[in-house]
This record gives sequence, C-alpha cells and structure tokens, in this order.
Amino acid sequence: MYLLDVCGTDNLVGLMGTMVSTGAATMIALLALFYMASQFFKKPEYEAFVSIEIYQLAISLLLFALIFGTSCFAYQMTSAFVGGGHSSFDVANTYLQYIWKSIALDAVEKLQALLILSQWASTVTMRFGASVWGIMIPVFPAMTVVERTVEFLLMMITPFTASIIVQQVGLQIIQGTMFPFVLPMGVVLRMFPPTRDAGAFFISTALAFQVVFPFTYVMHAQIVRDILIPAAYSNPVTYSGVMTGSNGYGNGYLVSYISDYGIFDIDNMLWRPLIGVSFVLLQAIFLPAISITLTVAFIKAFNKFITQKFG
Repeated sequence: MYLLDVCGTDNLVGLMGTMVSTGAATMIALLALFYMASQFFKKPEYEAFVSIEIYQLAISLLLFALIFGTSCFAYQMTSAFVGGGHSSFDVANTYLQYIWKSIALDAVEKLQALLILSQWASTVTMRFGASVWGIMIPVFPAMTVVERTVEFLLMMITPFTASIIVQQVGLQIIQGTMFPFVLPMGVVLRMFPPTRDAGAFFISTALAFQVVFPFTYVMHAQIVRDILIPAAYSNPVTYSGVMTGSNGYGNGYLVSYISDYGIFDIDNMLWRPLIGVSFVLLQAIFLPAISITLTVAFIKAFNKFITQKFG
C-alpha cells in the first residue's frame, strides 16, 4: 500500500530525502558564503540575513517532517475508520470502481436491453379489416416514449461514467505525484528567499491533495454506500392499477405480458437502472465539487499559515 510504503522504508522515502537534503545542503553552502562575506566586508546586514535564513531553513525542514508525519497519521486514521489496513486512496479507488463498474455499466447493459426490446415492441402492429380497406395500428404505441426515454438516459449516463473514471485516474495521478515530487519540491523552494511563496503553495497543495482530498472520498464511500445498496437491491416499485391491470393494448398489457412470460423484468431493467443513474450523477457532479471546494479552502488557509513570518 502506497502510504504504508511512504511511512516505511520504501525507495520513495530515499528519493524524497535526497531531494530535500540536496536543497538544504545547497542553501547551507550559500549561507556559509554569505557569512564569510559578512565577516570579510564587515557587513552586519549580511550576518543578520544569514541568521534569518538559517531559521527559515529549519522551519522548512520542520514542515517537511510534520507533513510527512501528518500523512502517516492520516493513513492510520483512515485504516482505523474503514478497517482492513487500507489507505484513503485504496478506499477511494475501490469506491469509484464500484460506482462505474457495478452501478453505471450495469445500468447501461440493462437500459440497452430495454432499448432493443422497446424498439421491437414499438414496431409491432395489428391489422383490422380487409387488406385494402383495413387499418394497421401499433400494439404498443407507448413503447415509443419508453424508447426515447431510454435513449436519453443512455446518452446522459455516458459522460457521467466518464467523469467517474477520470476521477479515479486523477486520484492515481495525485497519489503518484504529490508526495514523490510536489512536497519535496515545495520544501526545497521554500528554503530559498526568492521562491519561498511558491514553495509554501506547493507544500500546501501536496498536503491538501495527499490527505484532505482522498479522505473526502472516504466520506463519500461511507455515506453513499449506506444509501445506495439498500436502494439498489430493494423493491422500489409496487405495480398496481393501469401498470399491470390493463386489459387493453397499452403499457399495462405490455408490462404484464412481458413480465409474466419472462421477456424482461421491468423492475430490474428500468427502475433499478434509474436509481443507479441518480447515484452516478451524484458522484459525477455534486460530490466532486464538494471535494474540490474543501481542498481549495484548505490550500488557501494552510498556505496563509505557512507564509507568515515565524518568530
């Protein structure tokens, strides 16, 4: 597991340590040169600059250690929260895969089957009267409406499913870049006066996307699963009246006929996919907006905190 490797003895820790130690060594060498120049040219302002920058260098290294420890603590907290020794990225990845693979694709398959059946049913006709003077009427005219509705749902669910897959890929990118590159880069940039503000922003971004952002998906998983699973697997509709009791050639007759003869189960092929589409829409648009809002708010607040002058 990634965070366990980060908190342990993985090669990634050595890479991060090499980047930070190289930046610290470079800064110390520059400060040594400034100190020698202050002594040689008798410039007390150079000496004051060196003392200030040594303090800021220590603050940068302390921030690196604290953020690394915070991420390890967040891993332990997530493991205790969800159980099984999983990190927040593991939970988020499993949850998003469940949404697009078990909910979205299942809904697409059932709706596609319903579309084919409704297209066939809308073409069934009956002839009344002689062949020349008779008339032809559709047996199931309302199935045209069902066909158009299902086509709209299929057209709508495709970008929503793509959004969830993009979120899953984005989490993988965040997991592979924030701690290995963005955090040490931010610490190194914060060591040098001209790039200190940029370094603080990178540190805030790394902490926000490594800890806060994936943990919002842990909350999504805990909340949505408790609502989705009972909704998706309970009986959402009780048919009565015209839906199953009609003796004519309308929707009620079709629903009763195809359900009785096993052509398809309308509860399983229409209503449950509709429930699934609603949850896919929730995770595709609304919940990611909350995650991004919380993450950006944290970046702004923490960046403001670490850019202030300590001491």
